[in-house]
Amino acid sequence: MAADADERTPLLKSGAGAVKRVGRSLWSPANRILFAGFLVSLTLGLTQVPIIYVFRVMACETFYGTHAPFDGPAANMCQRREIDANTARQVSILGMTTSVCGILNLFICGDLIKRWGTRWALISQTVLLGIRVSCQIVAVSAGGQRGIDLMQYTQLIGIVGGPRGYMLVLNNAVAEVVERRKHTGVFGRLQGAVMIGTAIGYLLGGVLGDVLGISSPFITAVGCFAVTTIYGAILWPASPGLSDETASKTTPGASGFLAPIKILMPQKYRLESGKVVKNYGLVFLALGIFFGVFATGYAPILIQMYATSRFNFGTTENGILMSGNSWIRGIFLMFIFPEIIDGGRRWFAASSRSGALRKTLTEEERGLIPTHPEDMDPAPGLMNAAEPTKAPPPDEEEDEDSTFDLFFLRWSLVVDGIVTSLAAWATEGWHVYAAAFLLPFASGSAPAAKGVITDMCPPHMRQDALSAITLLESAATLATQGIFGFIFATLSEIGKPNLTFFVNAALAVVAVGILLLADYPPAKATRIENEEPQENSSVQG
Repeated sequence: MAADADERTPLLKSGAGAVKRVGRSLWSPANRILFAGFLVSLTLGLTQVPIIYVFRVMACETFYGTHAPFDGPAANMCQRREIDANTARQVSILGMTTSVCGILNLFICGDLIKRWGTRWALISQTVLLGIRVSCQIVAVSAGGQRGIDLMQYTQLIGIVGGPRGYMLVLNNAVAEVVERRKHTGVFGRLQGAVMIGTAIGYLLGGVLGDVLGISSPFITAVGCFAVTTIYGAILWPASPGLSDETASKTTPGASGFLAPIKILMPQKYRLESGKVVKNYGLVFLALGIFFGVFATGYAPILIQMYATSRFNFGTTENGILMSGNSWIRGIFLMFIFPEIIDGGRRWFAASSRSGALRKTLTEEERGLIPTHPEDMDPAPGLMNAAEPTKAPPPDEEEDEDSTFDLFFLRWSLVVDGIVTSLAAWATEGWHVYAAAFLLPFASGSAPAAKGVITDMCPPHMRQDALSAITLLESAATLATQGIFGFIFATLSEIGKPNLTFFVNAALAVVAVGILLLADYPPAKATRIENEEPQENSSVQG
């Protein structure tokens, strides 16, 4: 075949070749990662709605184990403030335990990625998640206070394998196989795939719990984790080889174990003039992300808890509520968010280019003709056609101005806080549905934050940067579930649980204020990797 080809032979063929290209694009490495995220999130979603209902039932059993039997309609048996408060406490403890274990899991999983690669790191996480759900089946069967205790103990398995670890694997895999300028959009699509999987899991979990018994969602989840593990072992895309520079700077083991924390420290840069400045952009970005998740991270649980205690929602109603929320969020992130990012970047780029031209060029300067050979473009046809081509090194990747990503991150938190506060005014069940279905249109802050932090860091630090942002989200989730769980429980005892929504909105404003201080490193500056004594330095926000 090669012998019959000449310079007139077309490089791209039509017909069957075009179909094969479409197939390859549909089953590209990025899409295989997205599908893995969909599978794992669907499996995790199966137990998220039933587990809250399970805690309510076990809290009810515990209450009547020490009080007189209930005399009245069975539907009203658990409608007591003491039971609502105990349920809120147990769910908060569960969330805090999950978050603490998730934080530890991030360090372990990050080290596994450096040692084994993303494929085997994913397999380890899904296997251990399956073991955890198997233990939860035993807790559900036990019931009462013993069941509550067993359910809390199962979260300790999350230290070595949990939801935070698998999300870190997925994000690192995206950063490996997707070009830099598309990171933010694909991070959004990944979260969208996760949300759609979660939506289906919420709905299936609620329906399975009502139709087949409360243990059935947990049993189904074990089987789904087995399928996900097989998928990861067979169809997970191979990780590209690291460049020599990146490999030399990536340090698994004890020295690299705390690398995600070092990412969040102030960074020094040397300007073109030789002056050294200290940039605090990553510090303020980290604080803003923390308070953003702290402000809005409890909203999904809060809406479920409020709907359960105020409007007597069961597993089916909560399943529909959270499923609809996740469906809308997933569709928004999969299809609308990438277009917003692309359009916003073009808008910002056009504004900055026109402003730069007006600022630096006069009409006479625009008409200058180059007079030196080094200023002229090469003539067509004179380049060596036989010269081999290769992809640019990571530091020279073609990129777009991602300033819009930071702009979007700030305003998405503003809208998120406003919509969350509206739920406090709910007086009917459909008001809760309306609030839950409006919240997704304020989403996108998480993928935007990942895009910003990976753009602020050099290529060899992107894995640690993603670990750092996941660590921040876990710490903020721990704080919000502990503090807001206590606030909700306290306000429930006085009959004012809706006031929790206003506290969320106020903290979202604080997060936006902090993010206004975050900025990118200076243009054309060189990052100083190692500490050096500097005589002339200044601080930059």
